[in-house]
Amino acid sequence: MTTSATTLLAWCRERLDEGGDAPSLAWLLDVGAGLERSVYHSLALHPQATVELSRGLDELTRLWHRHLKHEPLQYLLGRCPWRDFMLTVAPGVLIPRPETELLADVAISLMDEAPADPGLWADLGTGSGCLALALALAFPECHGVAVDQDPAALTVAARNLKSVAARVHLLAGNWWRPLRPWWGRLTMVVSNPPYVPTSTLAQLDPVVRCHEPRPALDGGPDGLQSFRAVLAGVSALAPGGWLVVEHGQGQAPALETLFATAGLRAIQRYQDLEGNDRFLGACAPHHWP
Repeated sequence: MTTSATTLLAWCRERLDEGGDAPSLAWLLDVGAGLERSVYHSLALHPQATVELSRGLDELTRLWHRHLKHEPLQYLLGRCPWRDFMLTVAPGVLIPRPETELLADVAISLMDEAPADPGLWADLGTGSGCLALALALAFPECHGVAVDQDPAALTVAARNLKSVAARVHLLAGNWWRPLRPWWGRLTMVVSNPPYVPTSTLAQLDPVVRCHEPRPALDGGPDGLQSFRAVLAGVSALAPGGWLVVEHGQGQAPALETLFATAGLRAIQRYQDLEGNDRFLGACAPHHWP
C-alpha cells in the first residue's frame, strides 16, 4: 500500500489519541508493515514524501485496537525481532526479551574463551528456540540440544531452528532428563527458566500477565524453584563445562549460594544493559566431589 507521509502522520496521531505509546506504534509499523523506524521518525521532516506499507491502515488500526486491549503485538503479528533474527512467536510460548540477547552473548564469550574447542551445548527450556538459534549460528561446527516440556513451544522452536535443524536436536521433556545420552559431554548449557515469584505474578503488566504462558513465568514461592531443578542435574555437565542462566532482579545472592552448594565453581555475575545483575555463570569441576 502506498500512502503519503501526511496521511500516515495523521493516522499515527489518531492511534496515539486512542491510547498506547509511540514506541509500540513504531514497532507495529516496522514489524507489521515494513516501515523502518528511521523512516517513521523522519516523516514530519518530509510531509510530501510517499511511503510503502505492506499492510493497509485499516488492518493496522484493527491490530492496534487489539493491542490496546493488552494483546501483545508479537502474538498479533506472529513475529518478533531478536538479535539479528526475525523469530516466529505464538500464544503459549514466551516472547523473547531484549535482555536475553545478553544471555546468548555471555554464553558465546565463555565458549570462545574456553581452552578446548567448543563441544556439545544445550538449551534447557528452549521456548521459541531463540537461544538455541544464537548458539547454533555462533558455533556452526558444534551440535546442540534444545529441550522443552511444552509441545507448543517445540513446534515454534522447530520453525525458528529450521535453518540449523541438522545441527540441533529438539527434544521433549523436563530439564536434563532428555539429555541422558549426552550426560558428561555438555560443555555449555544455557537456560532462561521461570523466575517470577508466584506472589508477584499479579503485578505484571496485563500484556504479560493475561497472555503469556504462566508456566514460563511462575518461578514458585521464591522465584527459584526452576533453578533448583536445573541445579539438581549439573553433574551432567562435562568436566569444566559451563552453566549460564538468566534470573530476576535481586536473585543473584541466593542463586550464588545454590550454585556453590551444587558444586559449581568460578561463579560470576553478569549485568544487563541497565547495570542490574541479570545472569549467572559457573563451571563444573574437573572431578565432582
